[in-house]
Amino acid sequence: MPPADVRLGLYGAGAFGRYVLHALADGPHPMVALASRTREHAESAAQRYGIRRVHAGYDDLLADGSIDAVIVATVPSDHGPATRKALAAGKHVFVEKPLATSAADGVDVAQAAAKHGLRVSVDYPMLYTPLVEALQRFMHTKIAGSLLRIGVENIASCQGLDDDHWFWDRSRSGGIFVEHGVHFFDWCGRLASRPKQVAAVALREGVRENRVFAIVTHADDVVAHYYHAFVTTPQRERTRALVSFEGVDITLDGWIPRSMRFTGEARVVATTVMRRLLDSAVRTVPAGDEGFVFDAGEKAALYELGIRAAVDDWVHGIADGSHVPRNDVSLAQPSLVVADCARTAADTGMRQTIPDVRESAAAPL
Repeated sequence: MPPADVRLGLYGAGAFGRYVLHALADGPHPMVALASRTREHAESAAQRYGIRRVHAGYDDLLADGSIDAVIVATVPSDHGPATRKALAAGKHVFVEKPLATSAADGVDVAQAAAKHGLRVSVDYPMLYTPLVEALQRFMHTKIAGSLLRIGVENIASCQGLDDDHWFWDRSRSGGIFVEHGVHFFDWCGRLASRPKQVAAVALREGVRENRVFAIVTHADDVVAHYYHAFVTTPQRERTRALVSFEGVDITLDGWIPRSMRFTGEARVVATTVMRRLLDSAVRTVPAGDEGFVFDAGEKAALYELGIRAAVDDWVHGIADGSHVPRNDVSLAQPSLVVADCARTAADTGMRQTIPDVRESAAAPL
């Protein structure tokens, strides 16, 4: 079917569900129905975004023959069960990250998608943002030599995350590695080869397991380290990713990467090559002795762009079974496996071997 004919339903009208509605508003894919655990949230969202049908519950939404696919925007512990239920009802699924709260549950979802011949994609918007896309292409040029290491430092806001918030409840969120770290295990991990082992620690303040650190080694000897801390205010939060090649270090700033700069012996040639790979909307800003900084714009706009592109890719995969989206469940699954192993490594104090679930390509429908 043409992509514009794929009709969508939304499950979950909380904060993220509303953000999805906002990002997709006036887009090419009609959102025709929704359901939420809270009826008031569902009706309010439907009225604001002009959605015609509000269902009393998820079962009713899945029974709606006018929709072809659903977007699951509920709490993480619901993602696996809700996705499998949708697949059993014959619906394609776009699920907010994480795919599930355990690697085993993620495998079950992937197997169910293959069994039913339906498309499941995970909301990994970073893959579709201009700096990450260009970095993926840059890596294959080998202009700065081999990839050596990746480092992520994420100092995040805990505002609004009271002690009784589901975020701190592992049974609902999966913990920081699973609920949040998967974003970075995914887009950073795709720069390297197969992940092999992970060591990790987690620190707690009262009921809050709010700081975690993991080191992942890859088959090509790339070492990646990830630090996530939910300890600060919105005004002070920051995220930085450092991607080191033999001849240049590339630093990306922002949870959704907003700026990129280069240091090292190959800086001039690397900057020139990257400029050719970047989307024309990315600005080149002089930075004195540092050369240039590439500026992709504001976080909110980039986040919306990423979500729209991720949904577009998923819908393309529904309309054309030979097209494999970048966020297809088969390609997104390794990030959840790494996150699950990191959580176990932190719990046990023992390095974990990461099972090989990466596929060279996802199978067409």
